[in-house]
Amino acid sequence: MTPDDQALGPEDYERAAQLWPSELLKRATNLLIVPTWLPGEDRFWFRHEHRDGHEFLLVDAATGARCPAFDHELAARALGGDPTRLPVEGVEYDGDSVILSVDGARLRIEPRDGSSTELPVPDLNGFLGPRGEELFVRDHNLWVRTPSGTERQLTTDGEEHYGWAEAPDASDDRIDRDRTGRPPGTIGCFWNPDGTRALVPRVDERAVTAYPFVENIPHDGDVLPKVRYVRGKMSGDAEDSRWEWYLLDVADGSRVRVGSLPGELRILPWHAWWTARGTIVALASTTAQDQAAAVEIDATTGAARVVYLEYDHMFRFNNVWFHDDNVRYLPERHELLWFTFASGWPHLWLIDLATGAARQVTDGDWVVQDVVRTVGRQVFFTAGGVEPGRNPYLRALYRVDLDGTEPNAGLKCLTPEDADHAFPAVPFGAVTRDSGQSADLRSCLAPSGKYFVDNISRVDLPPVIMLRDADGKDVCELARADTSGLDEIGWTPPEVFRAKAADGETDVWGVLVKPRRFAERDSWPVLERIYGGHQVLAQPRSFLEGLNGMFMFGLHSLAEMGFAVVLLDGPGTPIRSRAFRDLTWGERDRFGIKHHRAAIEDAARTRPWMDLTRVGVSGHSSGGYGTVMAMLLEPDFYAVGFASSPALDPSVSSAYVPEPHFGKPDYGDGRSARRTPDEIAPNYARLSPSTYAARLSGRLAIVYGDLDEQVEPPGVLRFTAALIDAGKDFDVLPLPGRDHHYTTEPYYQKRLWDYFVEHVQGRAPLRHHRLDVAPGERLHVT
Repeated sequence: MTPDDQALGPEDYERAAQLWPSELLKRATNLLIVPTWLPGEDRFWFRHEHRDGHEFLLVDAATGARCPAFDHELAARALGGDPTRLPVEGVEYDGDSVILSVDGARLRIEPRDGSSTELPVPDLNGFLGPRGEELFVRDHNLWVRTPSGTERQLTTDGEEHYGWAEAPDASDDRIDRDRTGRPPGTIGCFWNPDGTRALVPRVDERAVTAYPFVENIPHDGDVLPKVRYVRGKMSGDAEDSRWEWYLLDVADGSRVRVGSLPGELRILPWHAWWTARGTIVALASTTAQDQAAAVEIDATTGAARVVYLEYDHMFRFNNVWFHDDNVRYLPERHELLWFTFASGWPHLWLIDLATGAARQVTDGDWVVQDVVRTVGRQVFFTAGGVEPGRNPYLRALYRVDLDGTEPNAGLKCLTPEDADHAFPAVPFGAVTRDSGQSADLRSCLAPSGKYFVDNISRVDLPPVIMLRDADGKDVCELARADTSGLDEIGWTPPEVFRAKAADGETDVWGVLVKPRRFAERDSWPVLERIYGGHQVLAQPRSFLEGLNGMFMFGLHSLAEMGFAVVLLDGPGTPIRSRAFRDLTWGERDRFGIKHHRAAIEDAARTRPWMDLTRVGVSGHSSGGYGTVMAMLLEPDFYAVGFASSPALDPSVSSAYVPEPHFGKPDYGDGRSARRTPDEIAPNYARLSPSTYAARLSGRLAIVYGDLDEQVEPPGVLRFTAALIDAGKDFDVLPLPGRDHHYTTEPYYQKRLWDYFVEHVQGRAPLRHHRLDVAPGERLHVT
């Protein structure tokens, strides 16, 4: 029995809720500034925050001179709000008038009398062409909408699961679309420069597995469950979605089919460029991402040829999945800027598309992170680890020339401070939505390449935002964070640490989050928040990420319950060398759990307050898999686990989840497709937690949503069946009606806190207590 004096009370939860992410964000200002540049100018507007509100400023980048972006009092009268707290999301200028985007609407405000007129809102589901026409999908067919609003149908043969430019089922939102009646998104339309033709896809999913999801509590109130089908290739399936590409004449709807590519290569719907040579350059890859290619398409005949092909068991066009690809077409010399680990480190190369010859643009034992912009014959990009001795994950902005005879020609660091210089990446795939305009204008680097906005911070260094020129010289300070509100409640930033992996040589970096009442004289149980996937960085780099990064959500509140929380990126994760990335490839311990354990033990050698006799682990999605494998592969270290939406069984998962993580299933004889429905690939069985279910010795909770399109519930239940067969005790929390994205719900967070309080600390949580906080939102990867 837990002593009554150790039981938690409401005050414990109130103290933790004070550090809820949205509450922390209310207490700090100017944590990240991304300017919006005026078309064709080196001027931009941004939102400048104060403790008691905010204002919108217009800045001349050449001089740093600033003025109000519009008349705030006039706008407040038109909007019926407070001039110091206007909910403006966008600012445009049309002569003397200003157009403000507010809550999904666009309002033109006249400067003379403050009158306002509502304007049409562009349909973000379509693709705008150079003449203002828009391609969009309706009833599985392509339509075009003129600037005047006239609509014309371009195709008539589209059908369900064989639609034109229609997002495939396996897009993580099919069930929500079914429940709400929302149409699928339009994808992959690439206009030619004069707006007369477009490269468009047609996706054939008719032969692909229709996976059944049971909606136990139907959205429409029906008392009987409904079955929702989502089509997508499952592990071991022979059939996959077939992507057909066409050259479509927008005037009459006539089409030319693009020729097929060798092997399993298929053109990707994210990047394609029409060239002045009568061709189209596009990117191609395989489902498993073990091959990538540059493809050139004859714009008249549709004939396609592979110009450049690369093999890599984990090819990436960027280190991080959710960032835009680090590939750019350079029309003046018909070249392609390429991103590859070919040298052992992720670097930029240049491909001559006429000859296929490739040469290296950047080189060294450091990491190119995001291409920010190409300007003329120069490339601006972020990189980490260039300066010796620094945290390799921190971003700095660099410039390099493309015409050098050797790599790193004219390489220059434009942000010298030992800090993170956050240049938020364009979200993956977004640049094609409206011909790149919004991505081009909403960027820390001016379209001209002459100026940039530099967000300078670390998890322990509040941001200072500088305006600088293309040589890195200061123009002016734009803003600096006010974190006095955090100081008022005694908030402390995460502690960055470096430790050794299990080989005793490899450096592992991460952060420690401590409670406000932390004292080194006390002993603190340790919790690890694990991810381990190859495609996303888990640890925070900037001050904003330290408050509410993608994997930091709720960690300050969790620590406040009496824990030291660890978040690290071990071998097998991105933004390091190929050797670091591949250290766990092919092992049953694919997520490098032994390296996580070794790093925590190494950190504890100089931090005796870390109590390694009481260690718990939690994670979501791939982190759920990592949590379960930690409990099974290192059971004498990790005693308590809380795994949500764990991608547990690669043999019964959507192929798009395990193949990039683990490689293709290998059934022998070179087969990656099963012969019988019950055939299990030996390499996947070796990676399945079910194989090791008998090793469970600690306390494990498993959480899942019954409508999770990324982690199919039957895969989770197969593991629970293996635990039952092994006679193991465990806890299960099913969340009805939830998809993959529920970890910011207060109910989920409290159940996580309580599990560790009860089973790691041995204290009694307060049952049936509702957290008085709003559901949160995780910061997207920046």
